[in-house]
Amino acid sequence: MAICLSLSCVLAQATKAEGGAATSGKSPVYVRSVHFDPVKIGGQKNEWVRMQVELQANFNPDTKLSAEDKAGKRPPNKQWVDRIKVTVTQIFKPLSVKDAAEFSYYRASATVLTMEVNSSRSLFFYLPGDIVKRDRLKMQPDYYYVQLEVGGTEIPLYTEAGRLTADMQAAVHKQFVNKKDFDGARELADRGVGTNAGMLRPQYLVPYAIFDNLPQGSPSPEFIREDSASR
Repeated sequence: MAICLSLSCVLAQATKAEGGAATSGKSPVYVRSVHFDPVKIGGQKNEWVRMQVELQANFNPDTKLSAEDKAGKRPPNKQWVDRIKVTVTQIFKPLSVKDAAEFSYYRASATVLTMEVNSSRSLFFYLPGDIVKRDRLKMQPDYYYVQLEVGGTEIPLYTEAGRLTADMQAAVHKQFVNKKDFDGARELADRGVGTNAGMLRPQYLVPYAIFDNLPQGSPSPEFIREDSASR
């Protein structure tokens, strides 16, 4: 059974506090939900941690025409959002460890080639079972967050007041509702992920993933293949 951390309670509280319905149209792309599953794939002995990130495309933020497009009288592309970079960070608190600097940090990125407006797609990231067993990790991280970029421009997770934006509630763990807490965790993660670079992987870097029985839901997108280690 999937473990859902979509933060529906937090979203409901935010809606009530705002005095109206929270909207999901301010960001060109947003995170609809995040799920974690323990899975065995490719005949591997130990269970892997599979992370599902479901995205929704709202609008194309870049409708400027290039000189070539203008010459060819090509209209601006309003129905597709290109080059969506998704970076996920997983934070595990090992048993008997209290200092956050000693937590286990894992990060991976994948760039979606394109998404059609008003459509959803699911990306999958995998943490190998041998790593889970070796590092004595749980089958879901204690904390996580998802960062998005569109065309090289980062989509803000927080407002200027330090609150989560209405349409990015599911992008971070419930402990990171406050930007100050998130900034502290991100600073530690930025320093810690280098130790585990390349361990957490996007689906196209996991050969065994073709044997995985993926959950029902939105289909996966096409990717711009980037084989470098996780950043």
